Amino acid sequence: MHIHCLKHYLRARWPLAVVFVYAVFGFALRLWGSINILPPCLWTAIFHHHCPGCGITRACLSLLQGHVADAWNINPLVFPAIVIIISSVVADYIKFCRNFVPENYHNESKGKEI
Repeated sequence: MHIHCLKHYLRARWPLAVVFVYAVFGFALRLWGSINILPPCLWTAIFHHHCPGCGITRACLSLLQGHVADAWNINPLVFPAIVIIISSVVADYIKFCRNFVPENYHNESKGKEI
């Protein structure tokens, strides 16, 4: 049931899946290939001042390399940001699966007596 629900969740939330794949691919290229395809901070580009989120990408890269202290020094907001993002996606997935009814559920239940 969970794999079937996951397939429908990804189909329903395809923009989220695209962003996730792009981020994973971007982080992998940055970590192992020194190629940066991740978007720059639009706030800094427009206003020429750092926003509170500036450095979160570099902090995430430091965490992926196991450098927790460096991630904290780059931007301490990376820790609550990761927790909030992961918990939001997991909560959304759980809510989706609770309300999910398989396509063939109605066809299978027609001939059965309760």
